Amino acid sequence: MEEYFLKKHHSGCTGMFWRSDPTGKTRIGSNSNWPRDGATLRGEVEVMNGEKWLRATGVKQQGGEWVDAPANAYMPFDYNRHYYLSETP
Repeated sequence: MEEYFLKKHHSGCTGMFWRSDPTGKTRIGSNSNWPRDGATLRGEVEVMNGEKWLRATGVKQQGGEWVDAPANAYMPFDYNRHYYLSETP
């Protein structure tokens, strides 16, 4: 499992909703506990259609504890030049 910070290039939203499987083979279980600004995500990296995605298994909101991510929750490594995932130190 790898861990990444959810960061953003500019102000705006306060977090990013989970995404479904980009291949369309599975659907996200729910969109509960979506990552807010400053969250840390845990999961496995997958490359699909030339784009890098994190198949999330856990999320830790800033100042919080680790909780399971919803089933089949994905997060793109870069979204619309707004949000991106950055490696943790």
